Amino acid sequence: MSEIRINSIQVKNYRSFGEEQEFTFPNKGYEKPIAIVGYNNSGKTNLMSCILFGVGNRFIQTNTFERNDLHNLNHANHISIRIELQGSDFNCPQYWDRASRTNRTTKSITGTYDISTETDDSELKSVMQPSMFGMNKHYNIFYINFHNIKDEIKTQRTSWGSLTSFLAKHIKSIVDTDTSMTDKKEDYENEVELATEKVLENSQLSAFIDKIRENYSTNLRNNSCEVKFGLPDYEDIFLQMIFKVGLNGDNANLIPIDHFGDGYISMFVMAVIQAIAESNTDDRCLFLFEEPESFLHENHQEYFYKTVLCNLAEKGHQVIYATHSDRMVDIFDTKSVIRIEFDEQKKQTVIKYNNVGEFSPTMPTNIRGQEIISFANFNSYIKSVEPNLNKILFSRKVVLVEGPNDILAYKIAIEKEVKKVKGDNKYAETYLSFLNIAFVVHHGKATAYLLIELCKHFGLDYFVISDWDFDTNFIADLSVFIDENTLKQSDLYLKDGENDRSSNSKGMITTNWKLLKSAGIDKIHFNIPKLEAVLGYQLDDKDSLGILNTVQRLTSYPETFLPTKLKEFLELDKLTNQTENMAETANSEVETDKLPF
Repeated sequence: MSEIRINSIQVKNYRSFGEEQEFTFPNKGYEKPIAIVGYNNSGKTNLMSCILFGVGNRFIQTNTFERNDLHNLNHANHISIRIELQGSDFNCPQYWDRASRTNRTTKSITGTYDISTETDDSELKSVMQPSMFGMNKHYNIFYINFHNIKDEIKTQRTSWGSLTSFLAKHIKSIVDTDTSMTDKKEDYENEVELATEKVLENSQLSAFIDKIRENYSTNLRNNSCEVKFGLPDYEDIFLQMIFKVGLNGDNANLIPIDHFGDGYISMFVMAVIQAIAESNTDDRCLFLFEEPESFLHENHQEYFYKTVLCNLAEKGHQVIYATHSDRMVDIFDTKSVIRIEFDEQKKQTVIKYNNVGEFSPTMPTNIRGQEIISFANFNSYIKSVEPNLNKILFSRKVVLVEGPNDILAYKIAIEKEVKKVKGDNKYAETYLSFLNIAFVVHHGKATAYLLIELCKHFGLDYFVISDWDFDTNFIADLSVFIDENTLKQSDLYLKDGENDRSSNSKGMITTNWKLLKSAGIDKIHFNIPKLEAVLGYQLDDKDSLGILNTVQRLTSYPETFLPTKLKEFLELDKLTNQTENMAETANSEVETDKLPF
C-alpha cells in the first residue's frame, strides 16, 4: 500500500506570487476535495504549478526556471517554494541512515522539500533540497489539465522516452506490476510473431521489407543484417494501443476516443478517474486537477464534483483542484476552500481564505432565545432556494438583498446611474459583471445574518440591503446597544410611544439589531419601512412587473433607496463622465502642442 498527501506549501516570488504565502491542507481524516478558487488571473494556475514542482511531477533541473518565472521579472526576487509531504514507506536497497544511525531498507517521501533559485554569473539556476529524485515513482500522483484534455488520453511516449499523460502512467504501472500479464509475456510474443509471419507470408508488404533489407545491407557495405516489421516490444505495446468507443449501441463501428469532441473526452476521462479510484482499493493517491469543469455543461459540472471528486476524497485520496465554477464547490464546507486574489495595490497573489478550522456561527434565536433554524437545516434551506450562492466565492464584492424584487430594482437603478454618467448602454449593462460584484438573495433576515457571517469568515467584502419593517427610523438609536440584554431592558425595546410593544414588534427589533451588529452600520442599508415604499410603489402586492415599471420611470433615486455608502461600495462614485474625459484629453493635447519637442 502506498499513501501520499500534501500537508502544506509555501510560495514566494514565483510569477504572480510576491511576498510569501503559506497554504495549509486538512489532515487525512478530512475526506472532501480541496478547491482552489479565485477570479481570472488571481494565480490559481501558478499555485498548481508550485504544487506540481513540489511533488516531483515537474522535475527540478538547474535550468527549470527562467527570468519570466521571477516575480516582477526581477532577478532580486528569487523563487522559494517549500512543501511538506507525508507518505508511506517503500522498499529500497539497504543504506545507512544518518538520522537514526541504523541500516535501513525502507524510505519515505515524508519530509520538507525546498525549491529555490539563485543567480550565478547572471544565469538563473534552481535546486531542490533534499533531492526527491526517484522517490515519487513509488506513489500514485495523477495530474490532469482539462484545458488540454486530448493530451491527457495519449498513451505514447514522447521523443524523450517519457510518459506525460496520467493515463499512460497508470497503464504502465498496471502492466509492470500485474504478474498474470508478465507470466504470459513469452507466450504472447511467440504468438504475435507467428501471427505476423502468417499474415505477411507471400505478401507485397513482405517483398517490400525484403527490398529494404537488401538495400540497407548494400548501404552498409554488404553487412549481413536482418529487418523485421512487427509490433513494439511487450513493455511498450500497451502504450501504443488506443481506446475506441461506440456510442448509442454501435458496437460494429468503434471510433478512436480522440476523434470525439472535448466534452465527450472529458466524460471519458471522468470514467477513467473513477476506474483508477475503484481499482486502487489499498493505495491512497494524490489527484491534482486543473479546471475539471472545462468543456462540461454546468449540470455535468455538479455531477462531476459530487460523483467523482467527492467520491475520490471519501475513499481516502487527497484531491486538490483549481476551478472557476461555482457548481464545483461546497460553500458551507469551508475547510474545502482555498481562496486567492490578485492584490492590485501590491501587484501580487495573496491568500484571502485558507482555514482548516470549522465554520460554526451562532445561530439566530427568537424572542424566547430558541434557535430559529439549525445550521444543518439552514444549509439545506439556502442551497435549495439560492442555488447560485456559491458564486460569491468568485466575486470581488457581494451585495446581499432580501428578495428577487430587490435584485430587480437595484440592478436597474445601477444600470441607469452608470448610463447617466458614461453614456454607454453596453458598459452600463455589464458594469456589475465587469467589476465582479455579485448580487445574492438572502431570503430573510435570519438567513441574512448567517450569510453575513459566512462572508466575514471568507474575508469577502459585503454590503447588506434589507427592509426595516418599521415606519419610523431609529436605526442610529438601535445601533448603540452593545449587547442583547441591554437592548431588551431599554425603552426602545419595551415601548412604542406610550404603548407597550407587541412580541412581534420586539422580535423585529431584535432581528434588526442582530443584523446591524453582525454587518456593521456602514455595511448595511435599510429600506424604510420597505423597498416598495421608498420607490413610491403604492400597492402592497409585491408585483415584480409593477416594481419594474416604477424603477424604470424614475430618473433619479433618493438617498433612502440608493444611499451614498452603497454607491461607494458599488464604486459608482468613481465613475467619470465621458464628456469630461474628452475635455481632459483635448486640454492635454493643447498642452502637448506647446511642448518644444
